[in-house]
Amino acid sequence: MRALILMLGLPDMSTPQMGVFLALVGVGVLLFGWISDMLLRDGAFGVIINGLLILIGAIVGTLIWRKLGYAIGTNPAATTAFVALGAGLATLILITTIRRWL
Repeated sequence: MRALILMLGLPDMSTPQMGVFLALVGVGVLLFGWISDMLLRDGAFGVIINGLLILIGAIVGTLIWRKLGYAIGTNPAATTAFVALGAGLATLILITTIRRWL
């Protein structure tokens, strides 16, 4: 788990800090899942699945962004957060669109 967190560009954390971080991520995933469930209505997968799709998209988008090495703005943490959010939402919208077409 620490290797993934370091790979995403987050600082090395102690065990209590890691617990708080994972709790915040869990609450964020449920919050984004709930909001996307309300927005997508019939096309949604449910709160938990929506949140997990956003989380997976955010992780993959962040890894790709870091691999490409683009630097935009003066705050790399904020840029990475926006990239993660955008990639997560793009993943959810893409999978929802594919599901509606099939």
